[in-house]
Amino acid sequence: MQYQADISYEENKASFYENNQNMTVPEFHTREISSTTYVKNLFRNPTSRSLSYLKNIFPVIDWFPHYPTNLNWMLSDFITGVTVAIVLVPQSMSYAKLATLSPEFGLYSAFIGAMFYFLFATSREICIGPVAVLSQEVGKIVTRVQGKYPGLYSNEEIATTLALISGGIVLGIGLLKLGFIVELLSLPAILAFTTGSAFNIVAGQLAGLFGFSKKAGKHKSTCETTIAFLKHLPDTEVDVAFGLTGLVILYIWQFTCEYYLKKYKSDAKKRIAITYILNLRTAFVIIISTCISFGVLRYRPHSKKAPYSIIGDIPSGLKHVGRFVPPPGLAKHIASELPISTIVLVLEHISISKSFARINGYRVNPNQEFIAIGVTNMVGTFFGAYPVTGSFSRTALSAKCGVKTPLKALITGCSVLLSIYCFTNGFYYIPNATLCAIIIHCVAGLLASYKLTTKLYMFSPVDFIIFITGVFITVFATIEDGIYFALCASAAQLLWRLCLPNGAFLGRVKVATLENPILVPAGLKTSSENSTSENGSVTSINKTPFNESTKQALNPPTSYVYKWVPLPKEPNNPSKVHTRFINGNINVEKPPSGVLVYRMSESFVYSNCSLQIDQIIAKVRADYKPHNDNRERLWCEYTYAESNWKENWKHLKMGNFRKFFNKEIKDLEDANAGDDVSYDGNESDEYIQNRKRIEDSRPVFKILHLDFSQVVAVDATSVQALLDLQMTIDHFVGPQWEMHFSGIINPWITRALINAGFGAKRVDVTKIENSYLKRNLQNGWFEKLPTPSFLNRYLKSSTGSIDLEDTEFTDKADVFPGDLEVGFAEDNRPLPLYSTDYPNIHFDIPSYSGYD
Repeated sequence: MQYQADISYEENKASFYENNQNMTVPEFHTREISSTTYVKNLFRNPTSRSLSYLKNIFPVIDWFPHYPTNLNWMLSDFITGVTVAIVLVPQSMSYAKLATLSPEFGLYSAFIGAMFYFLFATSREICIGPVAVLSQEVGKIVTRVQGKYPGLYSNEEIATTLALISGGIVLGIGLLKLGFIVELLSLPAILAFTTGSAFNIVAGQLAGLFGFSKKAGKHKSTCETTIAFLKHLPDTEVDVAFGLTGLVILYIWQFTCEYYLKKYKSDAKKRIAITYILNLRTAFVIIISTCISFGVLRYRPHSKKAPYSIIGDIPSGLKHVGRFVPPPGLAKHIASELPISTIVLVLEHISISKSFARINGYRVNPNQEFIAIGVTNMVGTFFGAYPVTGSFSRTALSAKCGVKTPLKALITGCSVLLSIYCFTNGFYYIPNATLCAIIIHCVAGLLASYKLTTKLYMFSPVDFIIFITGVFITVFATIEDGIYFALCASAAQLLWRLCLPNGAFLGRVKVATLENPILVPAGLKTSSENSTSENGSVTSINKTPFNESTKQALNPPTSYVYKWVPLPKEPNNPSKVHTRFINGNINVEKPPSGVLVYRMSESFVYSNCSLQIDQIIAKVRADYKPHNDNRERLWCEYTYAESNWKENWKHLKMGNFRKFFNKEIKDLEDANAGDDVSYDGNESDEYIQNRKRIEDSRPVFKILHLDFSQVVAVDATSVQALLDLQMTIDHFVGPQWEMHFSGIINPWITRALINAGFGAKRVDVTKIENSYLKRNLQNGWFEKLPTPSFLNRYLKSSTGSIDLEDTEFTDKADVFPGDLEVGFAEDNRPLPLYSTDYPNIHFDIPSYSGYD
């Protein structure tokens, strides 16, 4: 049994300690980390690291040389690239309409986004190009600028300038390796942004689907757009035939394919075939609607207006190639729009790339993705492109098609370029209502499902509230307001956790390990409550007999170790809402007399240190005996529960007030102030005597142990707070106590504590009889304090001269003051885990059994 092994271990351990008291252990001194060490580490190997940095900008250098030897990569990437292009071409023209641009600018953006991404990519699934949410935001920015400065700039100039500046910002973030800031974009913020934007886009395309987009106009909020759509329903045109029919076909196609995907879940070949068929639905709808439109308009002159809205003429080839120079003053006019456009630019891309990389077992470098987005958008300005980023729908399509490398983006770009030169004449007949149907169908997939919303509530109710509120703000206000709210709410939640930590006072619990125990239902009695039958066999509550091995397993183990857990009945501890407690039936022992153990939570920094320090001070004042029993009790130490109204009423009698005005009586009372007599001549105040008895019965404070296992950083404010804590406790209980630490995971925390004077044993300077050493210690004239082992030699001993240059006495062996935590080398030599210079810094919380 496992616990029997534990018993043997405990016996051996006891024997080890019994036979090895005062055994020889070599001292261990650690070098204190310094700013110089940090700078040296930052600038180590500058040449090789610089070359590695430049090489890492182009990850294609690593994987492309292996491409010719993997023919399956070529086939999978070619099929995926062509399939994505078939979806990308109609989507890019549709999304250009959202950006208030001509459809050809969507094609230019799609070509550039796909063509250059593979050079910098760390995600194989991502497909960069026009996306619905970003296009919608670009369209709103263009509309706002045109509203303020009508006719001063063209829509294309505004969109391309936005791509240039936002791309440069993102590129700078990537080159400076500041991609970690993307972690500030929480999941609720992303979900609120995508869901609210999807509502906004769908509402905005309904008017185009029914053919009255110009009459409905453009509005700021989704709510206003929906109201305008409902008002103009009587103005429905023939466009609805193309729009609704295409939308119905798209959904029937999707649901049918998804049904068969579930049906053939175990047949890989059929699933691949069905996946390809599923993702051809947008191309099929575009082709069919274009053919029907061509049949209707074939013999109608282009100069004559069509009976329904169509794309119209699209120039063949790349007509806007050249160096782009932003018009004077435009950058200043769109400066206020840059934060939201930059956030939208990276929000969807990074979240999608990290999600698919996690699913497929590889890692995405956010810094590199920032570089890829920035370069793609800046290069796109030479071709008249507008801002592009990663698309969720096309990325999911790439993953389903079995993409192998980022080279599929190059194949997609070439396919889009081919369509720009060869198929623009056919694009003329595409109905705008069909493009609206495609947009609605694609964007509807961005809506958070009810399952995801329910899971979000189960994971974190606060995040659920942020998500729902963000969606409502996006729908009833603007997308920008929704994004800013979600980001600010997530930041506020982070600050709330940081400023209001859930530190806890700990107690001890005996923990043992049982191998393969027998579990019984919670309502039944355990082995300790088994009954014995007439023949002496042990029988459980349900009359099931147990064999010998079962009886042996049910005997409680005699070997255990102490673990520290939050005290469940401690009034100063957080509630069960914020702190996890163990089984309530288990006995959690309070720390030994005079010992107080407190676990910090979060980072111990300026924003939360005062709250935790105040909790510790209040606990010490309430539970431990002051060093001066006759001290005056502070006003803040009184509580309402201690009120003695009978005594208070007695002191409020009119006779007591007269004493203040009767000089003779007052002088008499002053003369008898030391007598054990109350104001009215009765016996001494019983309440005061009870309070003194309570204080006298409290234990003497000996140890304050701070568990830093959850603390990742400290700062000057928090370290000063620890010094203030030490001084405050000294004033209350005297200096004969120690502060211990454990679980420190950051060397800079150790550095801060040591330089603040913590970690070493406290020495009572008043007991040192050597006047020269005592005077220097009290006046603080040492550049560095001598070690406690040195000072201990001069407690009530030496009075001769002292060589202060040899305060360490490294040539002599010292007895370590207390229990030393050791590990064992390969040759079983015991070695200290931490520096022996600071015995109050522990590896883990000791049991403090010696204080029981």
